[in-house]
Amino acid sequence: MKNISFSLATISVAVLSLLASCQSPEPKDDTLRAFPSMEEMQRPFGNQDYEAFVKPNRVHYPETWFHYIGGNVSHEGITADLEAIASAGISGVQLFHGQFGGQWPATTDNIQCLSENWDAAVRHTAEESKRLGLRFSMQNCPGWAMSGGPWIKPENAMRTIVYSRTDITGKDIKASLPVPQPNKEEWRDYRDITVLAFPTPEGDTGKPLEWTQVKGDGNFPWREIMEKKKTYVGFPPAKNGEPHWVEVKFKQPSTIRAIELPGVQSLNHAMSFEPNLHVKAYALLADGTQKSIIDADLPPSSWQDNHPITFACPEVADAVGCRVELNNKYGISMNAIKFWSAARKNSWESEAAWNLRAYERTADDIVQNPAAYLAQDKIMDISQYMTADGQLAWTAPTEEAWTILRIGHVNEGRKNGPAPEAGTGWECDKLSTEGPEAHFAGYIGRLTNGTLQGGMLNGMLLDSWECYSQTWTLKMEDEFNERMGYELRTWLPSIFGYVIDNPETTSRFLHDWRSVVGDLFANKFYRRMAELGHEQGLTVVYETAGGDVFPADFMEYFKYADFPMCEFWHPYTTGYVGSLNFKPIKPTASAARMYGKPRVAAESFTSFDLHWNEHFEFLKDYADYHFIEGVTHNVFHTYTHNPQIGFLPPGTSMGSKIGTPFLRGQTWWPYMKEFTTYLARCSYLLERGQSVSDVLWYIGDEISHKPDQEYPFPAGYKYDYCNPDVLLNRLSVKDGLVVTPEGLSYKFIWIPENKRMLPETLEKLHALLEQGATVVANAPQRICTLAGGDETQARFDKNVEAIWGKAADGSITTIGKGRLLAGVTIEKAIELLDLKQDVQGDVRWLHRHVKGADWYFITPEKQQAFKGKVSFRAQGAAELWDPITGEITPLNVERQGEYASIEFDMPKAGSCFVVFNHNKKQQKVEKVELANTQSIDNKWTVQFPEGWGAPAELEIETLAPWCELPMSKEGQAFSGTATYTTTFNWSNESKEVVLDLGKVSMIAEVFVNDQKVRTLWCTPYAADITSYVKQGENKLQVKVTSTWFNRLAFDASLPEAERKTWTIEGPKADAKLKEYGLLGPVNLKF
Repeated sequence: MKNISFSLATISVAVLSLLASCQSPEPKDDTLRAFPSMEEMQRPFGNQDYEAFVKPNRVHYPETWFHYIGGNVSHEGITADLEAIASAGISGVQLFHGQFGGQWPATTDNIQCLSENWDAAVRHTAEESKRLGLRFSMQNCPGWAMSGGPWIKPENAMRTIVYSRTDITGKDIKASLPVPQPNKEEWRDYRDITVLAFPTPEGDTGKPLEWTQVKGDGNFPWREIMEKKKTYVGFPPAKNGEPHWVEVKFKQPSTIRAIELPGVQSLNHAMSFEPNLHVKAYALLADGTQKSIIDADLPPSSWQDNHPITFACPEVADAVGCRVELNNKYGISMNAIKFWSAARKNSWESEAAWNLRAYERTADDIVQNPAAYLAQDKIMDISQYMTADGQLAWTAPTEEAWTILRIGHVNEGRKNGPAPEAGTGWECDKLSTEGPEAHFAGYIGRLTNGTLQGGMLNGMLLDSWECYSQTWTLKMEDEFNERMGYELRTWLPSIFGYVIDNPETTSRFLHDWRSVVGDLFANKFYRRMAELGHEQGLTVVYETAGGDVFPADFMEYFKYADFPMCEFWHPYTTGYVGSLNFKPIKPTASAARMYGKPRVAAESFTSFDLHWNEHFEFLKDYADYHFIEGVTHNVFHTYTHNPQIGFLPPGTSMGSKIGTPFLRGQTWWPYMKEFTTYLARCSYLLERGQSVSDVLWYIGDEISHKPDQEYPFPAGYKYDYCNPDVLLNRLSVKDGLVVTPEGLSYKFIWIPENKRMLPETLEKLHALLEQGATVVANAPQRICTLAGGDETQARFDKNVEAIWGKAADGSITTIGKGRLLAGVTIEKAIELLDLKQDVQGDVRWLHRHVKGADWYFITPEKQQAFKGKVSFRAQGAAELWDPITGEITPLNVERQGEYASIEFDMPKAGSCFVVFNHNKKQQKVEKVELANTQSIDNKWTVQFPEGWGAPAELEIETLAPWCELPMSKEGQAFSGTATYTTTFNWSNESKEVVLDLGKVSMIAEVFVNDQKVRTLWCTPYAADITSYVKQGENKLQVKVTSTWFNRLAFDASLPEAERKTWTIEGPKADAKLKEYGLLGPVNLKF
């Protein structure tokens, strides 16, 4: 091994010089800007902010995904769709071409992806977008996942390392070495890497231990499970602390060194991010006793975890069997468990980058018989002794048992999708520049240099990473050797689970391996795709991949994007797509902040639970929740292109139950600008200025899963994540605070996970401490790399001593101008540092700041209301900025030291901004008490549109849901807009009159005396009508709009020919009708 020290800065410093060139040029047309300028967003607070909030610039309005589905595309439909999108206040479209279902009703000619007709449709979309002032972007390949197509050849496809094993005893060895699988298909393009030989480790037969007897709890078919005769068998959650268990008796007494369980996501796909499964295992001994060998939680994983998980355990000789207990909070699907006498690296499947999982530390310090490990100096490269057809003739140095690995790589077989057949092909290589270059040229480059030349395309998106991991590329050995300073080849057995020298040495190699894979992922694929896009004048945006499903740093690759993008789903669930831990939203926001990006976009409102009852208040709740997590800009999922003009409404959403159907056929589409303007006002203030957080959470030097986004962080404080690249290259100290180049500042750096670290990290931490930073961290126990050998170890030891040598746990240690706290929890650190809460109160909140003002976005807790006091650590005159109406009103404040306390009464799904203007003095506001109530209980006339089975006009005494009004069954299932009209007398001289409609489902457009007051679309359904009422009789009209749910449910019970609606997925015929309409009670408050 060469004595060359690897530094993350080696790559990162070089990359920094490229960041300026990795920014897309801003279009001359202001309407097509992809994001607001930094100058605009960071200028001092002033009158322009009041104006910009009330009437946000178009750049703050949401965008939408725009899906062609199959060949169902028409120019007329495109025009109609884009005109509807523009009229709704949506600022841009991002075009996808997906594949679901077959031909739509009333369509004739289906276009084929990549054909001349397809090119013409894409150009028409671009031209119409330009005419309508819409930004036009495209997903970088057909389908939504991920980056591939028929232009990718096997050599530029994603590659994976494979091996075959041959065991043989002797000295003069002649053997036919099998070609590693999979390789049967020609497109696999198998290529050899090397042939390695080593003395067969003790206990390693290449096969799991054999057993003869099996028993377990319940009536489960344990024998069939363990023999894999049944693929998966469902097990309910363990109850009353009694785990599920299985016990086997071995064919003969054996040594146990590892146990292999089914993969995390295969046990419970939906809960793969939060498994909540505890594993215990016991070696059964001949004397009837048992010895505990595993006591561990299944680590968080992802839905793309397609490998088993191996637990190394203390070595137990002469075990006659083994017992495994599974204490599962959620149901699981069980497959075979394997028991190994061979030594295997604990959780090697993720440490070797086959998939992404969180750290599994329980076996870190277990040391087994060294004879069970491979000695690195005895691993021999014997490639020269194998012929091209796999025949080996080799003279071994000793006559003993040898294991021979023939190692190669193949096309992994991943394809982009779900895409039309003509647009489907191999996923490109993600660990080289050749892969993205071939891919870009085949699709986006083809368009920008042809059909869309002349700047017709504004942006490129890299959407969902659904191609699992990648473990090889054609130049992998050279890439590794260059970065790490030692040769990769003889360490390759570790990638297949072998322990080389000892577990600690293997861990360090596997860290280096993951580091190289992650570096290639970020700096070969994502960087090159961004460069290629920017060369064509495109804004480049991509969604989460690293630390989400791919084993790489979850922040670094985002530095090449113009801004990062995440995603959020509905409904809320305890796991999978509806849980906060499903996608790295806060990590994405942290990446934007750490790399100085202007916004955090989100694929918004996607779902696997389409029900056609989605409405604005429902969606607002999810938007607000994720604004607090750091999202600043919405991109709707999704608008599905409808090729028809005259059609049965509402159309469809992608041809499945995926997404929220933002469509021109929606009942509520005429009111869309109410909702998009709300989102735009929020976006303006969420992108204005800078975020304010107290703590910088360093994620550590080992590459793991994203942290728990529901970590019980102390209330009243906020944090951002920081990765190695940012720590090394973008942090400095100013006035005792840790700062970024853009001016974000933090009170201290917190490092909760640092068992192994790199010397360059310690050197930077030491420098920051000397300059005045505060760091909360324990001393690392070990170095985490093999690079650099003894020199690197010496640097590590020197800096551990310099930082922690004189530190006392539980107290503050001065180092230079800075402070170190070791041996303390985050709560204790905050106490010792006397750090005051930013916010006090049971609300969710986010804080931003610019010169002249601080502001907080606040909402109740998820799906709750809030009434009470909230205190803010802020100065200046307090104002309430209402993003629903654009109204700005002063607030009364109770000052308590450095805190401003304000009373709030917020409904479920309520939200507001509290702005503290430093340039104004706080004044007491006279509060108008609405102590009086006048009910409106006259008769109502309800008018329904023709053709839907309801009477043209219906007079009612009492307000009730449409489904309960005296109408036909068809009429009771009405969906759409009905108009309510009544009168009321007014004889008071009140300063303020508020109309309270009570309960409304779902939207109410209010008119008083034939003048429009406003549109109400969320609780409270109330409006100030002071300037509209007159003495005497007044006319009140309310147009109420529902969703499509009831009519779709009614039509589901009819023969298709009699239906008046059409969609691919909708409510079932037996679905209970929703209570739509004006439900009241309706009152005047004054």
